Amino acid sequence: MKALILMTRVPVPGKTKTRLMKILSGEQCAEIHKAFLKDIFNVYEHIKDDVDIYLTYASEGCFTLLEHMIPSYIQCFPQVGEDLGVRMLNSMSYIFNKGYSKVLLMGCDIPQIQPEHIREAFELLENNELCLCPTFDGGYYLVGMSKLCPQIFNNNLKWGNKSVLEGTIDICNRLEINVALGHKCRDIDTKEDFLYLTEKIRQDELEGSMKYINTMEFIDRYWRKDCAKSYIGK
Repeated sequence: MKALILMTRVPVPGKTKTRLMKILSGEQCAEIHKAFLKDIFNVYEHIKDDVDIYLTYASEGCFTLLEHMIPSYIQCFPQVGEDLGVRMLNSMSYIFNKGYSKVLLMGCDIPQIQPEHIREAFELLENNELCLCPTFDGGYYLVGMSKLCPQIFNNNLKWGNKSVLEGTIDICNRLEINVALGHKCRDIDTKEDFLYLTEKIRQDELEGSMKYINTMEFIDRYWRKDCAKSYIGK
């Protein structure tokens, strides 16, 4: 049995995608968060018949702000824990306790994710206890397990730091946990990430067959090309 967990905040203005508030308003940060989620849900339409899908949400904000967007086939539960590592571990534990043999957990700020990236991650778990899908900033946007490996959510890891992927692999090597790397994607966290994405869209260099329509519509609506040009290089 296979399960996929999407980990997200409730898109409350001023409390989500805050590092983008250098160039977007709090309301716009909430809107782009919603766009990312909608594009991920479109991806899930292609895998929902093969994988049970869950969404786990942080406690900030009222869940009703998010609830109406979520497809009916996705089951939801709240995150539990004070820091990111604990919340990730508790989410994975909760799903493994339901009897699943392979579980993926991913973030929501990867609009470029494709169905084949998720399928590949599950395939890597056929011969590995753990898989990690890296980001370009030294972290990872997806972790998958064929059995629960709580040690990788070590409190000594500085979540959000550029050393998270390397530190996680070091833990796996030390504990002789077989780990494989999946597809690398850029998560959209910073001004630089956002400008990179807008430029890719402008040049029509989108990765994969599935286009992130909602994210593209957000950029068309709120981010004029002349605005993007004025920020490049700053």
